[in-house]
Amino acid sequence: MFLTKNGYGDMVVMSLEKYEKIRLENEIFVKLKEAELEARTTDVRYSHPEVFGKAREQLCNGKKI
Repeated sequence: MFLTKNGYGDMVVMSLEKYEKIRLENEIFVKLKEAELEARTTDVRYSHPEVFGKAREQLCNGKKI
């Protein structure tokens, strides 16, 4: 729902579900942009096992899955 003030768009009202989805997508976009910048400014690269091992560790708090 769009709210106007003096005939111009002023605010948007949306469900919490939609807001959370947009917020998550924006967070992912920012992280990808940071990764692109780092990739352009450094020669450091990580292997598949390093990346996914670290991801599993963080997701599982050190528990094996």
